[in-house]
Amino acid sequence: MDRWVLLLALAFTLYMTGVIVNMQLLEYPLFALVGKNEFPRYHAFHNRSLFVLVLLPMLLALIGSVALVWIRPSGLPLWPVILAIVSDLGIFVSTVILQAPLHARLDRDGFSAEVIKTLVRTNWIRTLLWIVSSVSLLGMTALALGG
Repeated sequence: MDRWVLLLALAFTLYMTGVIVNMQLLEYPLFALVGKNEFPRYHAFHNRSLFVLVLLPMLLALIGSVALVWIRPSGLPLWPVILAIVSDLGIFVSTVILQAPLHARLDRDGFSAEVIKTLVRTNWIRTLLWIVSSVSLLGMTALALGG
Protein backbone atom coordinates (compact mmCIF):
# COMPACT_ATOMS: atom_id res chain seq x y z
CA MET A 1 0.00 0.00 0.00
CA ASP A 2 2.75 2.47 0.93
CA ARG A 3 4.52 2.09 -2.44
CA TRP A 4 1.22 2.63 -4.24
CA VAL A 5 0.66 5.90 -2.40
CA LEU A 6 4.18 6.99 -3.36
CA LEU A 7 3.71 5.96 -6.99
CA LEU A 8 0.35 7.73 -7.26
CA ALA A 9 1.78 10.91 -5.73
CA LEU A 10 4.69 10.66 -8.15
CA ALA A 11 2.42 10.05 -11.15
CA PHE A 12 0.19 13.06 -10.47
CA THR A 13 3.18 15.26 -9.70
CA LEU A 14 5.02 14.28 -12.88
CA TYR A 15 1.83 14.78 -14.88
CA MET A 16 1.37 18.26 -13.40
CA THR A 17 5.03 19.12 -14.00
CA GLY A 18 4.53 18.29 -17.68
CA VAL A 19 1.34 20.34 -17.79
CA ILE A 20 2.91 23.40 -16.17
CA VAL A 21 6.06 23.29 -18.31
CA ASN A 22 3.82 23.11 -21.38
CA MET A 23 1.80 26.08 -20.11
CA GLN A 24 4.93 28.05 -19.27
CA LEU A 25 6.84 27.47 -22.50
CA LEU A 26 4.04 27.05 -25.05
CA GLU A 27 0.48 27.80 -24.03
CA TYR A 28 0.79 31.05 -22.09
CA PRO A 29 3.18 32.64 -24.61
CA LEU A 30 0.67 31.71 -27.34
CA PHE A 31 -1.92 33.89 -25.58
CA ALA A 32 0.01 36.93 -26.83
CA LEU A 33 -0.25 35.75 -30.44
CA VAL A 34 -4.02 35.37 -30.51
CA GLY A 35 -5.82 38.33 -32.04
CA LYS A 36 -7.81 40.63 -29.77
CA ASN A 37 -11.10 39.63 -31.40
CA GLU A 38 -10.38 35.89 -31.14
CA PHE A 39 -8.89 36.01 -27.65
CA PRO A 40 -12.13 35.76 -25.58
CA ARG A 41 -13.12 32.51 -27.36
CA TYR A 42 -9.56 31.18 -27.17
CA HIS A 43 -9.28 31.89 -23.45
CA ALA A 44 -12.74 30.45 -22.76
CA PHE A 45 -11.69 27.26 -24.56
CA HIS A 46 -8.49 27.16 -22.47
CA ASN A 47 -10.52 27.49 -19.26
CA ARG A 48 -13.17 24.92 -20.21
CA SER A 49 -11.12 21.83 -19.34
CA LEU A 50 -9.00 23.25 -16.51
CA PHE A 51 -10.85 21.41 -13.75
CA VAL A 52 -10.27 17.94 -15.19
CA LEU A 53 -6.86 18.51 -16.78
CA VAL A 54 -5.27 20.78 -14.14
CA LEU A 55 -7.16 21.44 -10.91
CA LEU A 56 -8.19 17.86 -10.10
CA PRO A 57 -4.72 16.35 -10.76
CA MET A 58 -3.17 19.24 -8.79
CA LEU A 59 -5.39 18.41 -5.82
CA LEU A 60 -4.65 14.69 -6.13
CA ALA A 61 -0.89 15.40 -6.18
CA LEU A 62 -1.23 17.37 -2.95
CA ILE A 63 -3.36 14.66 -1.32
CA GLY A 64 -0.79 12.06 -2.36
CA SER A 65 2.07 14.07 -0.87
CA VAL A 66 0.18 14.65 2.38
CA ALA A 67 -0.72 10.95 2.62
CA LEU A 68 3.01 10.16 2.50
CA VAL A 69 3.39 11.74 5.95
CA TRP A 70 1.61 8.67 7.37
CA ILE A 71 1.83 6.09 4.59
CA ARG A 72 5.29 5.85 3.07
CA PRO A 73 7.72 3.01 2.46
CA SER A 74 9.89 2.24 5.47
CA GLY A 75 13.25 3.93 5.49
CA LEU A 76 12.06 7.01 3.62
CA PRO A 77 12.90 10.18 5.52
CA LEU A 78 10.18 12.69 6.26
CA TRP A 79 12.01 15.77 4.93
CA PRO A 80 11.46 15.11 1.18
CA VAL A 81 7.77 14.55 1.92
CA ILE A 82 7.62 17.91 3.71
CA LEU A 83 9.48 19.51 0.78
CA ALA A 84 6.89 18.13 -1.66
CA ILE A 85 4.00 19.31 0.54
CA VAL A 86 5.47 22.80 0.93
CA SER A 87 6.01 22.98 -2.83
CA ASP A 88 2.44 21.83 -3.53
CA LEU A 89 1.04 24.36 -1.05
CA GLY A 90 3.17 27.08 -2.65
CA ILE A 91 1.65 26.15 -6.00
CA PHE A 92 -1.87 26.50 -4.59
CA VAL A 93 -1.04 29.86 -3.00
CA SER A 94 0.53 31.14 -6.21
CA THR A 95 -2.46 29.96 -8.22
CA VAL A 96 -5.00 31.63 -5.92
CA ILE A 97 -3.10 34.88 -5.33
CA LEU A 98 -1.41 35.44 -8.70
CA GLN A 99 -2.53 33.37 -11.68
CA ALA A 100 -6.28 32.97 -11.02
CA PRO A 101 -6.83 36.75 -10.72
CA LEU A 102 -4.87 37.29 -13.94
CA HIS A 103 -7.04 34.75 -15.73
CA ALA A 104 -10.12 36.45 -14.27
CA ARG A 105 -8.91 39.78 -15.70
CA LEU A 106 -8.43 38.16 -19.11
CA ASP A 107 -11.96 36.71 -18.87
CA ARG A 108 -13.41 40.06 -17.85
CA ASP A 109 -11.38 42.47 -19.99
CA GLY A 110 -10.24 40.33 -22.91
CA PHE A 111 -6.82 40.49 -24.49
CA SER A 112 -4.16 42.38 -22.55
CA ALA A 113 -0.49 42.09 -23.50
CA GLU A 114 0.51 43.34 -20.05
CA VAL A 115 -1.65 40.81 -18.19
CA ILE A 116 -0.36 37.99 -20.40
CA LYS A 117 3.25 39.08 -19.79
CA THR A 118 2.58 39.12 -16.03
CA LEU A 119 0.95 35.67 -16.26
CA VAL A 120 3.99 34.23 -18.04
CA ARG A 121 6.39 35.88 -15.58
CA THR A 122 4.56 34.82 -12.40
CA ASN A 123 3.89 31.31 -13.67
CA TRP A 124 7.62 30.58 -13.26
CA ILE A 125 6.85 30.25 -9.55
CA ARG A 126 4.54 27.30 -10.16
CA THR A 127 6.83 25.82 -12.79
CA LEU A 128 9.81 25.78 -10.44
CA LEU A 129 7.75 24.47 -7.51
CA TRP A 130 6.37 21.59 -9.60
CA ILE A 131 9.94 20.71 -10.60
CA VAL A 132 11.04 20.75 -6.94
CA SER A 133 8.12 18.51 -5.99
CA SER A 134 8.92 16.12 -8.86
CA VAL A 135 12.59 15.86 -7.92
CA SER A 136 11.63 15.22 -4.30
CA LEU A 137 9.20 12.44 -5.22
CA LEU A 138 11.59 10.92 -7.76
CA GLY A 139 14.26 10.79 -5.08
CA MET A 140 11.85 9.11 -2.67
CA THR A 141 10.87 6.60 -5.36
CA ALA A 142 14.52 5.79 -6.07
CA LEU A 143 15.10 5.20 -2.36
CA ALA A 144 11.98 3.05 -2.06
CA LEU A 145 13.11 0.94 -5.01
CA GLY A 146 16.52 0.46 -3.47
CA GLY A 147 18.41 2.89 -5.71
